[in-house]
Amino acid sequence: MTGIDTYHGERRRGAGLAWLYMPIVLILFLGGALSVAAYSFNDADLTVAESIAAGFGGLAAIIVGLIGAAIGIVVGLFGALIGLVAAGGAVAMTLFIVASPVIAIILLALLLRRPKTACPDPGAHPADAGL
Repeated sequence: MTGIDTYHGERRRGAGLAWLYMPIVLILFLGGALSVAAYSFNDADLTVAESIAAGFGGLAAIIVGLIGAAIGIVVGLFGALIGLVAAGGAVAMTLFIVASPVIAIILLALLLRRPKTACPDPGAHPADAGL
C-alpha cells in the first residue's frame, strides 16, 4: 500500500464553528429584513429605532410561535395516543357487554345438557344401593 492509496484529500479543520454562527447570522439577517420592511411599508412614520424594535420583536414573535407550535404538536400527539387507548378500551368494553350474555347463554345450555345414556330420574337410584 502506497501513500497514494491512503490519501483522503486535504482536511479542513474548524468547519464545525459555522453551525454556531449560522443561527446568529440568520437572526440578524431576518431581524434586519423585518426592520427594513417595518420602516418602508408602515403607514405611521416610524423612527429607525422603532422600526428595528418592531422588526426584531416580530422575529421574536415568530420564533416563540414556532416553539409553541412544536410543543402543541407533541401535546396533540400525546392526546391522540390517550384517545386511541380510550377508544380501544371502549370497543373492548362494548364487546364485553354485548358478548357476555351470549357466552352466558351458551355456557348455561352446555351445563344443562345431559348425556343421552343417563337415567331421567337419578334420584331413583341411591348411591349406596349397589353395596
